[in-house]
Amino acid sequence: MTHEEKTQTACVLRLFGMPAAAVRQAAQAFAAEGTAVRCRSRGAETLLALQAETPAQLEKARKALQRQFAAQLYGEGETTLAAATVQALEAHKKLLVCADAAAGALLETRLETVAVAEKVFDFGAMSYADEKIRAKLDAKTRRVKGGPAAMALARVQAVLRLVGTDLAAGCVERAEDTVLFVGSRRGCWVRTVADTDTPALWLLDMLRRAACGLPQAAGTSWQKYGNAIPPEFLIAHGLPDVSEAAPAKPPRERHLLRRLLLLLLLLVLAGAAAAWYYTGGDLTALPQKLQSLGADSLPHSGAKLI
Repeated sequence: MTHEEKTQTACVLRLFGMPAAAVRQAAQAFAAEGTAVRCRSRGAETLLALQAETPAQLEKARKALQRQFAAQLYGEGETTLAAATVQALEAHKKLLVCADAAAGALLETRLETVAVAEKVFDFGAMSYADEKIRAKLDAKTRRVKGGPAAMALARVQAVLRLVGTDLAAGCVERAEDTVLFVGSRRGCWVRTVADTDTPALWLLDMLRRAACGLPQAAGTSWQKYGNAIPPEFLIAHGLPDVSEAAPAKPPRERHLLRRLLLLLLLLVLAGAAAAWYYTGGDLTALPQKLQSLGADSLPHSGAKLI
């Protein structure tokens, strides 16, 4: 068998965000049909090497795996996840920016090696690295309540509107993990990744899937802009629920009591003003004047007395 024939009967598929055990189980089905399968995992990435007896067998196995792992399969051979993400953005005409420098640092080191990345990614020049844009982002998110998650969501939404792009990335860095945000114009995907699990690769995969309209990996949440962040969302991503620390609203009875006290104060002030007018400013003479008038001689109109 020549080298060319061997090349035609072997390939390496690259998947991301799928448990290796599930990939192995699916690939074993082709072993009985004469296709040898080897699986190797590196973190969330899985390399699947296929070796068939004929090109037709190889193509059959490849297409079956492409259908089964449509969202997870990002390339073949030596294709990197960064290159696949750029290809997805370019193919679907999606422009990408970052909402903060932390997200920019995750992406720039990966995308700067891809030749055409500048066609779909601004490398911060028109977003977080631009002084005017950064000042506007800070102004729009400075007073956002709800903790780091709400602020990150607001910042992602703001940069999309300010720059006019299709996708925006952001992140919240913590001691041992990173919360990743990929925003579209309708809402934002959020995922928490341990620092040992390479957050930059997860962010690239989230962007690739978002550009292609593919489902995100299990464990990724969706949050619409402007909606209250549910407690289960915060728990899933290890974020503090700041709503618990918010001061409770005063009971309705307190509002009614305040209104009654205010009304009573107004009545007292009105009575004092009437007495002052009637006595010419000498309130000590009020009892004698009322006694000398008698009950029948008092004015019947409250407005006339005041």
